[in-house]
Amino acid sequence: MGGRAESREPKVAEDLHFYKIPANLYQPNEIIGKDLYLLYQGQYILYRPKNLLWQQEDSDRLKEFNVHHLYIQCDSVKTHHHFLEVNLSKIIDQPNIDSQQKSQVIYETSQAIISDIFKNPNSPETVRRSVSFVKNSVDFLKTKENFLQLMKFAVTSFSEYTHALQVSAYSIALAQSVGMKTFNDLSAIGVGSILHDVGKTKINNKILEKAEILSEHERKEVERHPEYGYEILQKQRTIPELSELIVLQHHERPTGNGYPYRLGSDMILSAKIVSVGDCFDSLTSDRPYKSKMKAIDAIRYMQTEVRDDYDQNLLMAFVKVLGMKG
Repeated sequence: MGGRAESREPKVAEDLHFYKIPANLYQPNEIIGKDLYLLYQGQYILYRPKNLLWQQEDSDRLKEFNVHHLYIQCDSVKTHHHFLEVNLSKIIDQPNIDSQQKSQVIYETSQAIISDIFKNPNSPETVRRSVSFVKNSVDFLKTKENFLQLMKFAVTSFSEYTHALQVSAYSIALAQSVGMKTFNDLSAIGVGSILHDVGKTKINNKILEKAEILSEHERKEVERHPEYGYEILQKQRTIPELSELIVLQHHERPTGNGYPYRLGSDMILSAKIVSVGDCFDSLTSDRPYKSKMKAIDAIRYMQTEVRDDYDQNLLMAFVKVLGMKG
């Protein structure tokens, strides 16, 4: 590439590995936080050392040679994800980083945060991280193109981590499509949806992963997860009240057939929005007890078989969000 790149291989400790970051992470006159490497002909070459200032010519040279990624050394995937999380706001706000790279960073970062929440749901700090993550993601999801780009990373094999992000993205996009505009409301919906199943951490995994029909006792236990989640978050008081109510009500239904309180028409709009995204993502993911549906079949199922369980105006708006024909 010429210029100031050093053509020597780095000395890599056995417990360090190289991980990808966006090439345009730094702006001119910013201090470089970690040694930055290029991958060239299968070798990692030190491009810029840490603690120096990033220069405009650094950005220009990467653009000239069409370099989209640099690499940093970390001792684990978790450390890499932490680096991305700390720099998430900068990455999302950087106009020279393309939508695909931003979507990948959002997806990877979310999995690390949600994983930590499910491992330690009673930690206010992990919950605060989810709030910060959602606030950084709301503006990115304001354009349909960004939403669809993020959904390209969606997987069809169910995990609580991927499900949480996908439901959150669906919910924020749907809320915007039906006229919700304020940052506070959209953030609250994003936080409530990303935490909607946190109460499942209090339920035995053998029940959650059971492939056979649940016993009456097991079914009632699963149906308590909205209450469990609400109790966990109420004790912490780290998220908006609207988010707490979404966690509590996301399995309520307009018919009054939902749970835990059979609220019916008293169900809040934000919970109705999240319930649509929650159901759709569950139907289009492989689960221990059922195979995934195609997206169009899931929508038809929600429009016919369980029609009364979902606000059909919201469902039609969701079809448009997905770029499908109604």
